[in-house]
Amino acid sequence: MKRLIAIGLIWVAVLGLAVLAAERGPIVIRSDADFTEENGVLSGTGTPEDPYIIAGWEIRVPAGAPYGVWIENTTAAFILRGIKVVGAGAPNGAAFYLAQVQGGSIEDCLVQESYNGLVISASTDVTIHDTYMFVTGLGLQVTGTGPDHFRHSIDQTNTVNGKPVHYYYGLEDQILEGIEAGSFYLAASRNVTMRGLKIEEGDGATVAFSEGITVEGADLFRNRGHGLFVLSSPHTTLVGCERIANNALSGAAIWLSPRSQVQSSGFYGNQVGLYLNASDRVVVKDAAFGGNALGLLVTGAAREVEIRDSLFYQNKTAVQLDSSMGAVVERCVVQDADIGVQVTGQSTYAQVRDCSFIQTGYGLDVSGSQGTYERNLIAYANIAIIFPEAYGTASPTSNTIRHNLIYRSLDGLYFGHDTRDTWIYENLIWECDRAARDFGDNRWAPAGRGNWYSDYTGPDADGDGIGDEPIPFGGGGTDPAPLLSRDFYAWTPGLLGTLEQREITLRDGEGNEATLAVLVADTAPARLLGFQGVPAELARDLAILFVWDEPGNYGFWNRGVRVDLEVVFFLADGAYAGDLTMPAGSEDRYASREPFLYALEVPAGKLAELGLSSPYTLVLP
Repeated sequence: MKRLIAIGLIWVAVLGLAVLAAERGPIVIRSDADFTEENGVLSGTGTPEDPYIIAGWEIRVPAGAPYGVWIENTTAAFILRGIKVVGAGAPNGAAFYLAQVQGGSIEDCLVQESYNGLVISASTDVTIHDTYMFVTGLGLQVTGTGPDHFRHSIDQTNTVNGKPVHYYYGLEDQILEGIEAGSFYLAASRNVTMRGLKIEEGDGATVAFSEGITVEGADLFRNRGHGLFVLSSPHTTLVGCERIANNALSGAAIWLSPRSQVQSSGFYGNQVGLYLNASDRVVVKDAAFGGNALGLLVTGAAREVEIRDSLFYQNKTAVQLDSSMGAVVERCVVQDADIGVQVTGQSTYAQVRDCSFIQTGYGLDVSGSQGTYERNLIAYANIAIIFPEAYGTASPTSNTIRHNLIYRSLDGLYFGHDTRDTWIYENLIWECDRAARDFGDNRWAPAGRGNWYSDYTGPDADGDGIGDEPIPFGGGGTDPAPLLSRDFYAWTPGLLGTLEQREITLRDGEGNEATLAVLVADTAPARLLGFQGVPAELARDLAILFVWDEPGNYGFWNRGVRVDLEVVFFLADGAYAGDLTMPAGSEDRYASREPFLYALEVPAGKLAELGLSSPYTLVLP
């Protein structure tokens, strides 16, 4: 037997993976005592100088068995060499599984026809080289509860589906640039920038137990886990990543990593676009979320998360505040969603303000307490703001709904039986099929001023601007002080009300000049929004100047707009590049014949009222 073992070792050493000693079933080692000949050990005593050698086996994993090689709770030194694992097909398993081991080594191994390749859990000082993993799930998974559990030596001779593994530990003040990998790890590091990282159809990238890490310009596409997983790494910055798309779990998950930032990045077609878990004071800004099942998730009792100036388009749910305190969503645009912002019963002190919700099932879906929802535009919703029936699972209390414009929705407001002490005042309920239903115990007009309703025509005998006839709602709620005029609403609703206001000068071909007050739409949310959802009575007084960073042939539509619009296109120097008129509500795509940098949208006929005629020049300062 010893002679056969010796011969097998010689062949494995000389030919590596080319020759396998024998076929066998899975190896299971649960302690140092299990390093036996029956478990494939060929030689060694388990010391660093004389490690156990398990080598040259072809392991075919039978159906239903989760692992090819399982080693856990060991301190003995060992080497897995020249082992081929085939058929570890269980999604909850792996070809190799190492848990709570110290000092093991994997060399010249091969994984084929398996779901997951190698899992290293709560272990230290594992060495891996020249190991090739061909999997349909994740190639390499390293997990642990502290930086030591990521202290391994894993070099780039290892591959996941033909692409190298990049594994870094203990870096400081470095720049990693232009890496293309099948799997990427950075752990126990400080002040490191990864620039231009690309992982496609691989494991994604992991940053663990680090600080001050910047991920810049990453391309994370169709990975089988998270595109990026950040664990216990405060002050991580994700910036300028234009494509974080079609990843199986999330585009990026930031866990236990306070004061991180996500800027100018795009999340598309992921199960969850951005997953913030137990990470306080994270700032998300200038981001885009499109086609995700859930655009942005905040959970784990995260505190004071800020989400602002971002675009959410065609996500099933745009934002879910699942468990949070003091989260802020502001100056965002949500379009074509089942739910715009969902606030669960585990969230408190949420603030949603100056946002525009266009074509949603529910604009705001609130079960939390002590929240404030103000200055939002919610148009074309099934129910603009809903406090759903909680059936005792939540008790939404002391929320404030004020200064919102709810337009052309089937239901304006819905308050379920569990709602208490909600303050509802000075909202505009405009052309909704049904203004409200209130089955709770809430406060309409708490300071003597209720809401404005476009169809209210009640008397005002004393001329105080408050209707004398209360408005009853289904469920028993009543607005006792409906407002007769909307003049108090002196701002433009939603995101438009936060845009820069500027006066521009236009000159026509005959030399006539006119100045025009415009809102400047120079961000993606503002450019997508335009005039959408604005009542015609307000839209007629608006003009929007669209500005891009570089010239292009950008498209326009008039979907959700209640007025005909004239669009004038300008080159970078302000020269005329064409004009056209879009009929109200048109979903056709409109564009200039040539690239442009500026576009001016005004209600049709506005420029003629100013005494101007085509062609026009934008006079630049």
